[in-house]
Amino acid sequence: MSSRSGRLARVLYDGNTIAGLSRWNLSGYKVAFGSADCMGDTVQKFERVDSDDPGMVSFEGNYDPDDANGQTAINAIKATTTGMTNLYFYEVYDVTNDDFVFWRVASGGDIKIETFDAVDMPKNGMGRITFSGRVSGAAMERVS
Repeated sequence: MSSRSGRLARVLYDGNTIAGLSRWNLSGYKVAFGSADCMGDTVQKFERVDSDDPGMVSFEGNYDPDDANGQTAINAIKATTTGMTNLYFYEVYDVTNDDFVFWRVASGGDIKIETFDAVDMPKNGMGRITFSGRVSGAAMERVS
């Protein structure tokens, strides 16, 4: 069984690496179930219903207000209502060995950013920034 290190992981927005990020997360696809109980059942029964949840995405790292093509660019879209289709979550981004493995929202879907500008600025340390979004209309897919 193999495992993957996050050492070469990164997030790209519109083809640009978002500077300073140290972590990204995909919550995963959640199947929706509803009650299938019948009168007289003594144990709950469930069945799949028609509307699954494709999940959430989040990414965080060092705050960089000068990252014009990354952190600042994402913050600039907070007034729009359209979702993003150009956000890529890389497990591996190794240009030297031409090795690229990433996640993106599948065709027909988008990512709607819900949390912008979540800045944590400790007095004695490096500022941190967090973004989060909801996947909508399609699941995330892994491309290798």
